[in-house]
Amino acid sequence: MVVNKPAAPVPLLLGRYRPERLLARGGSSMVFRARDENLGRDVAIKLFSSGSQDDLARFRAEVGVLAGLRHHGVVSILDAGVDDSSPKDPRPFLVIELVEGDTLRGLLEAGPLSTRQIGEVAFEVAETLEYVHARGVIHRDVTPTNIMIVDYRTRFSRPRARLTDFGIAIHATHPQEFTEETFGTAAYLSPEQVRGTTLTPASDIYSLGLVLLECFTRTVAFPGAPVESALARLDRDPEIPDTVPEPWHAFIRSMTQADATRRPSAADVATAARAALRAEPQDEPG
Repeated sequence: MVVNKPAAPVPLLLGRYRPERLLARGGSSMVFRARDENLGRDVAIKLFSSGSQDDLARFRAEVGVLAGLRHHGVVSILDAGVDDSSPKDPRPFLVIELVEGDTLRGLLEAGPLSTRQIGEVAFEVAETLEYVHARGVIHRDVTPTNIMIVDYRTRFSRPRARLTDFGIAIHATHPQEFTEETFGTAAYLSPEQVRGTTLTPASDIYSLGLVLLECFTRTVAFPGAPVESALARLDRDPEIPDTVPEPWHAFIRSMTQADATRRPSAADVATAARAALRAEPQDEPG
């Protein structure tokens, strides 16, 4: 007779966070629902693949900047550390606010969005990026998957867009080498990310422009395998069909200029989106 031994308890991270359930798995990380046993609340844990000592040093330096972000549109980093339970395979991790809601990707897969819904996403994400950029942080991975739509379900609330996954954000302007393992999602990278040149906040604006274009068309502007998708934007600008209404057609065209210096700032995008929302009929069906 074989007796199954009880599973070993999952070790606490930093002596307080207990991973409970895998939520998502990516090429370089896994995200768990976890329990903060000190405060009795649920959190999310993003556990990265193992890194070199240089990687760990950079992680510690950058996370201090990211942990200082305090904005209603930012899904906050609560804590960070390195899981060294296996000394030869240290794994950095982030403890993140657990947000109950759907991603913009999930909403797009469920059905079309109204122009007003798209405008609200544009304004709220641009407003958040204005705050982030003012603090010297570039997100680097603005995608439909990293925009959460949160509905607080109260009488006077409406769904709100929040920007998540700052796990690969950088402080200042470090360039990034493009390979098959490039950080970020290939379909939304800016041309300068693909080239591996110095980044500016305009990189996030390009990515947001592609996200808004997809909201209107429900089609990825640069489809295909990662390298094929990423390199395509070095040959052409995204196609913006006439079905995208004005003024959004012009907004998206300006946001996705190949020349980063010609793109609007996050504040400019937020201002333009707010003006478009004010001109939009209030009773448009969702």
